[in-house]
Amino acid sequence: MLNIFFESFNQAIRKFEYDYIFIDGIILTIWLAVLIKYKKWAPIKFGIITGFLIYIIDAIAWFNISAGSNYPSGTFIREYWIGGKYMPRPLEDYFWSKFGADFMMTFSYAMFAFGWLWIMFENFIKKNKKEMILFTSLLFGFWMLTPFFSLWLPINNTIVESVRYMDTQLVIWFVNIVLGYSLLYLIYGTNKFGSKKPKIILYVFFLGCLGAFFMEFPLLISGIRPTGVLYLLFSTVIMFNQGAPYLYVLYDKVIPWLSRKVKRDQLKEIELVFEK
Repeated sequence: MLNIFFESFNQAIRKFEYDYIFIDGIILTIWLAVLIKYKKWAPIKFGIITGFLIYIIDAIAWFNISAGSNYPSGTFIREYWIGGKYMPRPLEDYFWSKFGADFMMTFSYAMFAFGWLWIMFENFIKKNKKEMILFTSLLFGFWMLTPFFSLWLPINNTIVESVRYMDTQLVIWFVNIVLGYSLLYLIYGTNKFGSKKPKIILYVFFLGCLGAFFMEFPLLISGIRPTGVLYLLFSTVIMFNQGAPYLYVLYDKVIPWLSRKVKRDQLKEIELVFEK
């Protein structure tokens, strides 16, 4: 019983029809159109950057790193079967088939999740509740609809199965969370940096849980993620919160500091030009 319990955490499985990828692409286009309408350029840039990073980690690194000694030789952290065919290494004729699934699970995910996260960060200061409700409703609504549209519409019913063996990664996940929230507490929970705002710590944790729940709940109830409520709770608390505290510090401290530094350097260059 315990083996099954822990195995569901170690093996993140998805099983979906290939048209899920097409429908996700259409809904992503709508999401981007709304972001553009509201001139959310920073969230778009944030989504693009994080999308590339997640693609490199998931689609390239994990696809080529061994799953560890707990699995048979030749097993990798990320594995795919498309139409019953195991995705080989090198991919050869299967590159584009796998790329579609990778794009949906990495780049598209980042454009939704991290674009939304940036909007929620900036509206913590602006207190624009209308925007917070709008983009949160759109994100959850879109992710709820996508799997069911895929099941209802007979566009391409080729089955895609993916598994992520996380035995070797779980320790890293927990360390990420402990370090991330320790950093957040140091900056916003103490007076060491003159920015003590304990509410920020709770807000970031809440967003981390909410973002993960928005992704996992539709996968669970549609049968794409064949796990139970315990995995949903585990993912809700752990998955998104690995990065949320670091991203808030990046948003609130690092990027403004870099922006000020660039402006100072530009002013110095202008002064030098006039001095000459």
